[in-house]
Amino acid sequence: MERESGATAGPSAVRSNNARTPRNQLARGGNASASRDSCLREPSPPPVSAVEAYEFNESEDVEMNLEQNDYNGPQPGIPAAVSVSQNGSLDEQLPDPGSLDDLAQQEDLNEEDQEDPSQAYSHIEDVRMAQEFIAALQHADINNGDLSSESVDRLMNPPEYPLELDEEVDADLIECLRIFLHGHNSAKHYNRTIKDLKMRHPEDELLSFNQLKRTIRELTGIVPIIHDMCPNSCLAYTGPLSNRQTCHRCGESRIDPTTGEPRLQLYTIPLGFSIQAMKRHVRTAQQMEYFWTRSQELMKELRENQEIELIDDIVCGTDVLFAVDRGDIQEDDTVLMFSFDGAQIYRNKLSDCWISIWTVVAFSPDLRFKRRLVLPGSITPGPKKIKIVESCLFPSLHHIAAINKLGGLPVWNAQKKTLKKSKLYTVAATADGPGMVYLNGLVGHSGKIGCRLWCGLIGRHKPGASMYYPMLSKPDNYTVAGCDHADVPPHIVKAIDPIKYQRHLQQVLNARTQAEYEYLRRETGICKPSIFSGLPNGTYLGIPNMFPVDIMHLVLNLADLLMGLWRGKIECSKTSDKIENWPWVVLVGNTWLIHGQDVVGATPYLPGSFDRPPRNPAEKINSGYKAWEFLLYIFALGPGLFYGVLPDLFWKSYCKLVAGVRIIYQRRIHRNDLCLAHRLLIEFVSEFESIYVDRRCDRMHFVRPIVHLLVHLALEAVRLGPGITSSQWTMERNIGSLISEIKQDSTPYANLSCRAVERAEVICLKALFPAIDGEVENEEKLPAYSQPLGDGYVLLRAMDTCAREMLEEESNALKIFLEEDPRFGAENIPTRWKPSVVRWSRLLLPCGQVARSLWKESMKPLNKVRIARRVKLRYKNNIEFGEVRYYFRLNLTDSDVRTLAVVSLYTRPDPHLLEISAGTLWSCRHQGDNAIVVVNVKMIESVVAVIPHSTGILGAEWKDRVFVVEKPGLDISIMAGVIEDLIDEDN
Repeated sequence: MERESGATAGPSAVRSNNARTPRNQLARGGNASASRDSCLREPSPPPVSAVEAYEFNESEDVEMNLEQNDYNGPQPGIPAAVSVSQNGSLDEQLPDPGSLDDLAQQEDLNEEDQEDPSQAYSHIEDVRMAQEFIAALQHADINNGDLSSESVDRLMNPPEYPLELDEEVDADLIECLRIFLHGHNSAKHYNRTIKDLKMRHPEDELLSFNQLKRTIRELTGIVPIIHDMCPNSCLAYTGPLSNRQTCHRCGESRIDPTTGEPRLQLYTIPLGFSIQAMKRHVRTAQQMEYFWTRSQELMKELRENQEIELIDDIVCGTDVLFAVDRGDIQEDDTVLMFSFDGAQIYRNKLSDCWISIWTVVAFSPDLRFKRRLVLPGSITPGPKKIKIVESCLFPSLHHIAAINKLGGLPVWNAQKKTLKKSKLYTVAATADGPGMVYLNGLVGHSGKIGCRLWCGLIGRHKPGASMYYPMLSKPDNYTVAGCDHADVPPHIVKAIDPIKYQRHLQQVLNARTQAEYEYLRRETGICKPSIFSGLPNGTYLGIPNMFPVDIMHLVLNLADLLMGLWRGKIECSKTSDKIENWPWVVLVGNTWLIHGQDVVGATPYLPGSFDRPPRNPAEKINSGYKAWEFLLYIFALGPGLFYGVLPDLFWKSYCKLVAGVRIIYQRRIHRNDLCLAHRLLIEFVSEFESIYVDRRCDRMHFVRPIVHLLVHLALEAVRLGPGITSSQWTMERNIGSLISEIKQDSTPYANLSCRAVERAEVICLKALFPAIDGEVENEEKLPAYSQPLGDGYVLLRAMDTCAREMLEEESNALKIFLEEDPRFGAENIPTRWKPSVVRWSRLLLPCGQVARSLWKESMKPLNKVRIARRVKLRYKNNIEFGEVRYYFRLNLTDSDVRTLAVVSLYTRPDPHLLEISAGTLWSCRHQGDNAIVVVNVKMIESVVAVIPHSTGILGAEWKDRVFVVEKPGLDISIMAGVIEDLIDEDN
């Protein structure tokens, strides 16, 4: 459907959203020159809120923790432009060398000659185009022609009652819907099944596939918004481009002259109908109360304690709580996160496209990342590169902008039985590195100001080269103008400053010539305004605040850098530097082959809950090694498998990186752990430049943007919650899921678009009528004969058919357990008691993992099992690791039934290895019968891997030593809905 020409009256630069930066952020995050700049002069400060008090105390808490640890190194936790002197006082940092803090002084620009940005667009075509789309968003109208008048009427006047389908009256429709869903929306499967059913039950009034599709559309209201595109993927004919007939970039016509049909089309799925469907059922409406309820709990915690102890979701971020505190997010609003990423449909064929999704942050993290709740946003076909991305993002953003301009989306809440307007609040927009430049309007990682968080760090480039690198130390004998500033201490981490961003953006918008624009673009790191700035004020988190770090691609980029260094595959400049002189190049020759075998040899010891095990890197590292494989390989197995391979200096530094990333990858992060991660990552960044680069200009390219980004990770967790809650893992899983559903290879883009629309329809159907949702049934249903224990623990079969006598060492362990139990005591144990128990083989843990047992796993050969009997547990107030022999239930009295586990503990870790590895290498021995204990099953926290040390690298004396590996990012697969198989085992 064609979009009417977007209203562009009143051209605008870009409006600052939520630019009311808290005064503590200015005090802590502003530049030293801020006090000289009238733009940053503060009005009379309002009373300090609980959130602001938390911000004030943040650096104090970090400093206090560091003092307790007697740490004398770099001081983290001070994200302002300040550093800590030797006597503990705060020293003001000098203005950024080469920055535009006072462009007028550098360029001597005449302010009287500068045009009022509210009166004219930029002279630069790309910037002007972005401004036109922003202006069109600012004049968004729900009646612009995207949706039919019937759809608009339904959107503005939603049904004020739940969808009720009677299992008897509507039996035929329900049967058709279930066939449709269970057949993966396949017309062929559906028609064949319906035909078979009609042969057996001709009296049933079953719908044809087309009839069912019309019924689904009537039930859900989902109608795609379709716009023509340039056949070369240059642009979509939306907004200010909607009336054009040819692409002004390539000259191609939008219409095929032979058929009169559009040559390529953009599909956008309007968000409003999905939100209305989700709140139209009591269950999902109640689940969507999470965000507001949690935010109020956090605000109360801040008022009482002035800090948040446990950071476990994006709602814990200070930027998000500021939005709640100032009223931008209210009780009935729907909080969303936008994600955008490129995808390749076929591995060995040019088939790129761009996909966007919406994550409903109103749900809890345990729910929001499941496929049945992640909403498709748009499908932008390729295969060529998009030239004007704003034109493809515009329909999605126009839809929510138009709704918010009306005060919000009319939503009937089935739980509250009320019809209210719900503002669609965009809390974050995420993408990988290449995709983020389309969203935030910054220059990208190769620019002089290349940090994706726009922290202002000035990069350096090699003489005669154009690519900048975030190298902190000034190279020896380095005199490149504009880059030869002094060393930048790694602990000086600047906070995002939206007011400074707006000031620098305005300078870019005022550029009169291409040369002036290119200079300003280089010096500010800003290419153009973000299209998100066209959204109504108070409906998004602000720019650049709303663009977080992506910790999924962080793993890929770090792995690529480290493996390139250790294998000697990274570029070596044609200078006096030689690869053979690099002491860290160790993954070569026979060592590389042995190491590869050690990696694949760990597979049987990795539980099934660890998902896909890493393949042999010596054979497969260049064959599509996945992000999850790198995560397990580098950040889980790495400290143990690289010990004895890497020289000690490099291994110790690498372990600090692993320790920091392991903490950052958790969904639930305690403040003290976050401070530790910040310190470790800063130390790694400092050491990386010291031991790998060594102030050599010809090694500058070692310092990739991902190295600099590490110093931001902990502070970003404070600002926007744990990185895992805004990472691209959800996007990648949904891309893979959608692409796997493509049925017609002849028209893959059109087919993919139809699959996305059907996905949105199915999500709405399942929300409206949960009884047809088999996924929910599978998630909530426990196997027959399982034994729920409470608190998320469930005993699972197999189980003995009769009681069997315990072995002597097991019986002794049980007696000790009972003697130490204050509610039982030694006096109640019979003198010659020989306990007999009924064994159980498996235990479902609250974290979603299934802990197994030696009893059943020992029956299988090593190459047929993924060992899952090793566990992390609390024993006598210590964290221990052990091997579960079996589980059993013990009736102490008629009302006191204990569920216990027989566990063989491993030794405590080697203290020296644990210390020098920054706590990442827990190297121990199995004690067998010598350390049998009985514990309550609720002391078991998770399933772990216990991997043998490499005897090929370390020698035969290490054959009885093992190291413990916990699953990194344990919540990732659980949050995405990946759960272990709970089918009963054979007795």
